[in-house]
Amino acid sequence: MRVRRQSEHKPFLFPCCLTTLALFISGIASAQQLPSLSDPAAPGSGGGVAQGGAAQPGAARGLTIVPSLRVTETVTDNVLLAKSSEARSDYITQITPSLSVASKSGAVQGNLQAMFNGAFYGEDQSRNRGFLTMRGAGRVEAWKQHGFIDLNASVSRETISAFGPRPGDSVTGTGNLSEVRNFVVAPYWVQRFGVNGNAELRYLFSETDSSTGAFKQSTRNVVSFNIGDPAAFGNLGWSVVGSDSVMSTSGRRDLKQQSVRFAGLARPGASLQLRLIGGVESNNIRTVDTQQSSIYGLGADWTLSQATKVTALWEERYFGPGVLISADHRSPLYALNLRYSRDVMSTSQALAAISEVDTYELLMSLAKNSHPDAVERDAFVRQYIADRGLPENIGISQSVLSNGLFLDKRFRVGLSLLGARNTLVFSASHSERDRQTEQSFSVFGGDFQNSNRIREVSGSVTLSHTINPRLSANIGLTLSNSHRDAGDATLAQTSRMRRVNAGVVSKLSQRANGTLSFRSLKGDGATNYSENAAIATVAITF
Repeated sequence: MRVRRQSEHKPFLFPCCLTTLALFISGIASAQQLPSLSDPAAPGSGGGVAQGGAAQPGAARGLTIVPSLRVTETVTDNVLLAKSSEARSDYITQITPSLSVASKSGAVQGNLQAMFNGAFYGEDQSRNRGFLTMRGAGRVEAWKQHGFIDLNASVSRETISAFGPRPGDSVTGTGNLSEVRNFVVAPYWVQRFGVNGNAELRYLFSETDSSTGAFKQSTRNVVSFNIGDPAAFGNLGWSVVGSDSVMSTSGRRDLKQQSVRFAGLARPGASLQLRLIGGVESNNIRTVDTQQSSIYGLGADWTLSQATKVTALWEERYFGPGVLISADHRSPLYALNLRYSRDVMSTSQALAAISEVDTYELLMSLAKNSHPDAVERDAFVRQYIADRGLPENIGISQSVLSNGLFLDKRFRVGLSLLGARNTLVFSASHSERDRQTEQSFSVFGGDFQNSNRIREVSGSVTLSHTINPRLSANIGLTLSNSHRDAGDATLAQTSRMRRVNAGVVSKLSQRANGTLSFRSLKGDGATNYSENAAIATVAITF
């Protein structure tokens, strides 16, 4: 069968992104100076254990490399997620080789997960395609203790419209999916002064593009500085932060923002730091002319214990209150994360703050007490997820494909409970987004083309039960509700979706798992649709 590329794209920076991350992987291996496992005297030989129980070279020194292969067969009664009168059944074979790399020490630190997905359709071979999904973040120490480079890249399949079909995977309902590529590189220089003083000068470049015409290529260039001493006068300190950014979109005017903030810092106790903030900012976001306004606010960072942290920030900005409140708590049995934010952002920034809860990150936080070593904890969590068939993410993506900027008000809660035989992962979120730039930025398409405000509420829960050491079962429920304020009465104002998943996972061998699951999906809005699917998967770790 012939594999077709998902779409043709004009050349842009993304090939550089792939090259950079490939060099990043090579740099990890080089930076660790891996010992031979055959040498019993070699430091780290016989150290950490990676997914599947296989010792990985350099694991004790902070490096894990885990290649794997997954084969999935999906049988669905509505491959397009169309209305019932137009539903078409199909069976899809997916072959997915993947690579996971993590480095926790040395000059190169970070993680990379990359998967190539080959999808073959039994009834309609013209839909055959191959596509890459990837997520990576890392830091390179280019000049010892002074020069660093932050790298961040992702290739994901995002929902084009919150009011179209919401598929349960990447091979059904593809008409409402778009490949979105985001790449960020940020070199910076750090210089310490005095006892606690620190100065940082940073340049950031990001580029975002997609396979849909509704979102045009967008770039951001940001120059920023951060100078401060939190203990310049004993328990009192100061900081000055400034930035100058330009966001460019094909065929549209540049959006420019500049800001400078001064903060007075106070530490009344060892666990609490307070901030008093004042500054100025200017931008041309809402109008062609640059507008200037003042900034003032308060902030606090409270570390109640190693397991509990709270951060709060309130600022008066040009768009009204800017808010960030987050709380994290973990215990041997559960991990809880709460977050509320109100800020103006772009699609590139929203991709890093989507409302999906990362199952891996939740369980990594939960396992800190039982597995203090980062490499051993990484291996334990990956094996735990694979053995129980837990989803990679809990919830649904609420990113918006918009070439302009929007005010994003978002609340999210994530909870994971870890028992002897049961695991519960829960996520709930509420978001409200208001368009900030003129209508011309949305003329290409997207939900802001016909609306100024979009609201979404979603929730998801997954329960896994271990039947015996080789067999587990899981069940999950996801709900979402989207609403928009649209002037066109012919457009659907509300869209709802309900998805139920249930399955069993069997440990076939030390390095292989088999999964059989069933999915029931129902949605209404612009299109009323339903789907039932059976999915069988075999995953092998090498």
